[in-house]
Amino acid sequence: MIGMNIGVDFGSSSTIMVVDGKGIVLDEPTVIAVDSETKYPIAFGNNAYTIEGRTDDNIKVIHPVVNGVISNYTMAQKLLGHYLLKICGNRVLKPNVIIAVPSACTNLDKRTFIDIVTSAGAGRVCFVEESLASAIGIGFQKDALSGRLLVNMGGGEVDVSVVTMGSIAVADTVKVGGLSIDAAIQKHLKKTRDITVGPLTAERIKICLGSAIPREEELAMIVSGKSETDNMPISFEVTSEEIYPCVREQVDLIMNGIRNVLEKTPPELVGDISDNGIVLTGGTALLNGMDKLVSTATGIETVVAKDPLYSTASGAMDIVKNIDKLSSAYQFHTVHQID
Repeated sequence: MIGMNIGVDFGSSSTIMVVDGKGIVLDEPTVIAVDSETKYPIAFGNNAYTIEGRTDDNIKVIHPVVNGVISNYTMAQKLLGHYLLKICGNRVLKPNVIIAVPSACTNLDKRTFIDIVTSAGAGRVCFVEESLASAIGIGFQKDALSGRLLVNMGGGEVDVSVVTMGSIAVADTVKVGGLSIDAAIQKHLKKTRDITVGPLTAERIKICLGSAIPREEELAMIVSGKSETDNMPISFEVTSEEIYPCVREQVDLIMNGIRNVLEKTPPELVGDISDNGIVLTGGTALLNGMDKLVSTATGIETVVAKDPLYSTASGAMDIVKNIDKLSSAYQFHTVHQID
């Protein structure tokens, strides 16, 4: 196929791009900073992420993808266009892009993705469900008859899917993820302590102290924020025991999604899942004790994928390598071909 072939995982937290023959060429936050008055982009990706929470009202930091779908069309187009230009340069031939989308993505969402990716510089666009890409990325056999349950835990959403014979038999998308856990931590500290912390601090608390199950030993750390009583800087101690309830509240929503999919799954496939186990992918799968919680709640052996952060990108890479062998369900589209 003529033109560069690129696989894209355009997620709520991060954007990962793979190129046929090169592997992963980009891994940056899905964040853009703009001038509040002119709306002109000031920083992209890593540069925008590092200034979040550190700017005045003249600069606005935007997350253009929320819960796995586009929330800000213009900024998503500018960010993706910046990344594609960074990879492709000023090539005459526009690239062919395979982009991973949530399993519950509607036709309207797909039309939006096509509009954005093509306006960002792509020649043609092909969709693949995130869960299916992740399944391929972690080594599920494309033609395996036996069903497997995959839980792709991203920053903005969690895709729960039963994969069999190279397709998704049952799926559900839960609109929570790593970012909602960060937000829950911020909300808790503001409500109980009258302290405001930025999103980067909340993420650091989640990584260091967060857990899906109670920890055997309590952990603590010192973080900085702003007192709501006098608007002055404040350093304070926060513990894993204090953070656990607000983290668990979000995790329970994920567990409900897993149960809903298992309840809707045909008996034969449930039997397969019991034999094959459950696999967790995505950054939120790295939350302490997540695999143990899922295993205990379902009674099914659960493991975290070997490289959970890049499973979707790895699957997209595999698809890119075999781009000329795509099935009829995964052909390239224009916006006019989505009904």
